[in-house]
Amino acid sequence: MIRCVFAPVVVSFVLAAAAVPVSAFQSRPDPRLENRMLRQASGQEARGELEEAEATLRELLRLQPGSSSAVFSLDRIFRAGDRLPELLPVLDTFLGLNPSASRVWALKIEVLVETGAGSELEETVREWSDAEPASSDPYLEGARAFHDALGPDRAAELLEAGLEAHGELPQLLIELGDLHVAAGNLEDGAAAWARALGRDRARRGAIFRRIEELGSETGEAAVLIVAALGAEPTTVSRLEAGAELALRADLGDEAITLMQAALEKLDDRESRGFLNGFARKAEDLGRDGSALWAYGRLREITDDPGEARATNERLAEAALAAGDTTAALEAMRRVTLSYAGGSTGRRTAWTEELHVHVASQDAEGAMAALADYRQEFPESPDLDELSATLASRLLGRGMRTEAMEVLSGIEGPGAALERAFLLLEGGAFPEGIASLQASLPELEPTDATEMLELTLALSELTPPGGQLFAEVAIAKHRGHPERGVLAVDERIDAVPAPDRPPILALGARAADQAGLADIATTFRRRIVAEHGEAREFPEAALRLALAVAAQPGGRDEAVRILEALIVSRPDSPVVPGARRELRRIQERGSA
Repeated sequence: MIRCVFAPVVVSFVLAAAAVPVSAFQSRPDPRLENRMLRQASGQEARGELEEAEATLRELLRLQPGSSSAVFSLDRIFRAGDRLPELLPVLDTFLGLNPSASRVWALKIEVLVETGAGSELEETVREWSDAEPASSDPYLEGARAFHDALGPDRAAELLEAGLEAHGELPQLLIELGDLHVAAGNLEDGAAAWARALGRDRARRGAIFRRIEELGSETGEAAVLIVAALGAEPTTVSRLEAGAELALRADLGDEAITLMQAALEKLDDRESRGFLNGFARKAEDLGRDGSALWAYGRLREITDDPGEARATNERLAEAALAAGDTTAALEAMRRVTLSYAGGSTGRRTAWTEELHVHVASQDAEGAMAALADYRQEFPESPDLDELSATLASRLLGRGMRTEAMEVLSGIEGPGAALERAFLLLEGGAFPEGIASLQASLPELEPTDATEMLELTLALSELTPPGGQLFAEVAIAKHRGHPERGVLAVDERIDAVPAPDRPPILALGARAADQAGLADIATTFRRRIVAEHGEAREFPEAALRLALAVAAQPGGRDEAVRILEALIVSRPDSPVVPGARRELRRIQERGSA
């Protein structure tokens, strides 16, 4: 009984299976079969067996009609055999079965252009558009083909049709702009790009790059697009894009105008984020004035104390970058006042503020501010540096009394040094020397060595020599070394001979500082030639030899100077260096 029941079932199943068309089994995707046959065709192609490869690929398409990989492989085979027109029937068959295959539609359009079958382009684009009504690809790919085969006007018409069908798609608008610009129609191209901006933030960079690549026309295009984006009716997104483009094109006023228009459409919370983004872009692009404006507006709408402080800090940085010291100081003052009196934060902020104030042209205001700071933070470790810097600036303006007032009661190497030069300038040599000595322990090693030499020289020189030496030292310290060089050049022979070596050595260092290499060499040559027993001789001889060796034909003289130095002063600290230089010069001469 069981066999009798089972037999009809088996027969029914076999009959049903036989009723299914063979093509149904063939059309089912079989990745393993497809990969195997593609590898087989690839191997045949590599061996130059193009006919066999074609046969394999056609068989694959018979078995797997949806294999786009087979189509693209056939494209390569037909191109290699110069038979590209024969691909068109294959493409038509494939697209008849797979009407949504965008890449194959694009390939067909490409083949039509390459084979000169441009008359079929319009019909192909229409068929593709009908097959994929939701896609803009037919218009994009078609426009590129139209441009080559039918001209830019027909390509532009196709893109406009795409815009009518799909709305203001950025990709279509960008392509339309490209077409117009390539045809020399900058105004229409800019208008199309302006329509695209503000619709897709991700595509802004692509449009900005296109504008920058216009070369000499970049500025004109930017002006046109910025104006279009600001024209009503507009949106916040379009205004934002226009403001960024204006920043990139260095159109500061236009950028601010668009930002103001955008802010009118936003509440305070949205405005804060908007302004922060604009300010950051402005800073990145080096548009310091625009960044300063943005931080100023941001400060006006910021209520949170922490955010307000951070905004003022960034505002101060932007103001300094823009060269607006007044705005920077005002912002820094607000930061300072945001901290509790006597706190570490307040001292740190105030110190930064004073560094800017002291460097500004407002010397009187800086004096008053420093006095207030000193009263609140009498033990601040920054008082010495601030006082010394301000005193130096006051002296540069001839305000000697005020400089002494600033330094009064300040302990530290900086203040002691400035006080010493003030005393020397006033002729109070003993007091000046004492102040120099007081500054030595806390100075940097290089500065300490120079000040020690200065102290020793002033202690040993006669009044006329000491006066000239002090004058050169003061000029050098105040940043006017050329004045010291001139004083030495004009008056060195008027001082006693024993005073001349230290004055000439200091004058040579001042000449180095002023970039007057020839005069520095002249001063050192005099020390070597006239003062061989002086303390300054070894260093002067070594520096002179280096300068002479660098001159054309100066090798022999440099060797003589170094040999004389080594023989006459074998224990001098500069002799090891002199020996190295002598070997280097000799080796270079024998090479």
